[in-house]
Amino acid sequence: MDSILAESKLTYHGLRMTSTDTDETGVNLGRAQTDQIKSLIRTFLEDIGFDRSIRVVKDHEMKIIVWQYFQSLHLGEKNEKSVQQTLDPSVNFAYHGYTSLPFQVRVLGAIQFLYMFLVDDMAEEFIDELQVSGQNFTLNQHHKHPILAGLDSHIRNLSDYYGPYCHSVMIKGMLDYINGRVVEHKIKQSNFNFSESRLMPMFLRTKVGGAEIMIHFLYPNSVFPEEEYVMRYFPVTLELVLFIDFTNDILSYYKEFCLDDETGNSWQISPTRIMPSIWMSCGTSQATPLLPSLLALVKNFTQGMIMLFTAHRRYHLVELFADEQYLPPYSEDA
Repeated sequence: MDSILAESKLTYHGLRMTSTDTDETGVNLGRAQTDQIKSLIRTFLEDIGFDRSIRVVKDHEMKIIVWQYFQSLHLGEKNEKSVQQTLDPSVNFAYHGYTSLPFQVRVLGAIQFLYMFLVDDMAEEFIDELQVSGQNFTLNQHHKHPILAGLDSHIRNLSDYYGPYCHSVMIKGMLDYINGRVVEHKIKQSNFNFSESRLMPMFLRTKVGGAEIMIHFLYPNSVFPEEEYVMRYFPVTLELVLFIDFTNDILSYYKEFCLDDETGNSWQISPTRIMPSIWMSCGTSQATPLLPSLLALVKNFTQGMIMLFTAHRRYHLVELFADEQYLPPYSEDA
């Protein structure tokens, strides 16, 4: 298979799984493929140096503040229930992925990630409003759905904490994220055939992954003034985007394809090839070397992002490795 096409298909579809039926010899093919997934995930985590000994730290103050924020939006009982379901993953990711940043920035990050969970999980329930939300944001017009109205204000208020470059990237990233979710809806409605487009799957993955938003949340102006730092972190943005997207695909694959009995396409490239290129780009570029403080920030973010998948029931990875207890058990409210 063409390497670019294979990479493109991986970033959206994942790894092909066989049926859970047995073959003529009585071998359970689904079990064999599940073992393959476990091996790939384990190899990936070990190759990038993920520290499994780190336990989730609960920031109860941040959780209360984020919950009170969403309560203030008067979303209604059904929407508030959805908020509660993704409150802990959002807060824990903000704490562990952005540990060294100011508390208020981490609160904003948790709110941002929770909005992204809501858009991802609930899009079908307000797809009509979602389709026009980008225009409404651009024209500063009213959103009918309270989640989108709250998101609009939240995105605009980030200008108080981020410089014009980072803020504009996050605005663009959120519009991409929403439009990507709309396109996913249209794909389902139209029975679109991915084989008709060579690079479209990877292009769509960069939209629905939200990677640029997560990356640029790392650089609040109070800590990394844009005038001084923007050309320090810009050169490695694409490496980070690809790594986030591939990591997301690897660690959410079991949840999205195995448990839901869906089928993807063949895995032809190892995401572990991307991470070394990040450290190389970060540390060796003579024109724009990434400062030690930024490199430490990125490494901490990587650990926190992976913990989002390994420490929360949403992704079922502890269950996947239950026999060998490879991952620590969930906390009570994971």
